[in-house]
Amino acid sequence: MPRTGKVKNLPSVFFAVLLVAMNFLIVTPCLADNSINEVSASERQKILETFKTLHKDMHSIFALVSQEKQIAALKKKVVVQGTVTMAKPNRLKWDVIKPERSVTVIDGETMTVYHPDIKEAQVYDLSDQLIARNAMSFFSTAMSGNLAEMEERFTVSIFRTDGEVVFRLVPISKIVRRYLAAVVIHYDEKSALPKGFEMSTPKGDKTITRIAGIKVNPELDPGTFQLTMPLDVWITNKVEPKNN
Repeated sequence: MPRTGKVKNLPSVFFAVLLVAMNFLIVTPCLADNSINEVSASERQKILETFKTLHKDMHSIFALVSQEKQIAALKKKVVVQGTVTMAKPNRLKWDVIKPERSVTVIDGETMTVYHPDIKEAQVYDLSDQLIARNAMSFFSTAMSGNLAEMEERFTVSIFRTDGEVVFRLVPISKIVRRYLAAVVIHYDEKSALPKGFEMSTPKGDKTITRIAGIKVNPELDPGTFQLTMPLDVWITNKVEPKNN
């Protein structure tokens, strides 16, 4: 008989960063201030050219991630802490330390979400998981500041303030706008690396993701994007064969 247990949702990074999510409007002081204007067309072009140059040789990153969720249905804030490792074109490891341990690995073909404390996991085929693919794509795009890819799905406004370049993304799709109001991405102007993401839903739920300690092109172990689990781990989304 299959074990009973609480099946975990996919990590918030994908529905932000998601998605990153994946895991995504908070109006920041710089955007709320009427004296802060959107950059001019020529300035916008210079920023994008600078970003493209700075990211030209970036093929992987490692970063510390702290995420704060403000969910309308809950009185307390939910704080998630961990690390993220990403390598082009489509590999990612999201290692959550708090509030409870979980590891998510995307190896280009599958996405595995592992909960070691309860020995449960979910394994997804990326070819069947549109949300996961889109979240991975968005996270990669956001990390590199690729405006061309952003503009395929968002209306993008760019601001500059206090040593930061701020991208404000509003979904083009009416369907997406039902659950995502906008995304604000803060980039360090000198390095063109992201400092954080801010998202909210039309219902008022908010997610603030802060990124620190970024290492560009770190030395990665060959097994970074491979996840080995104990044999007794329960794959909760595995379809059991029917008995005749």
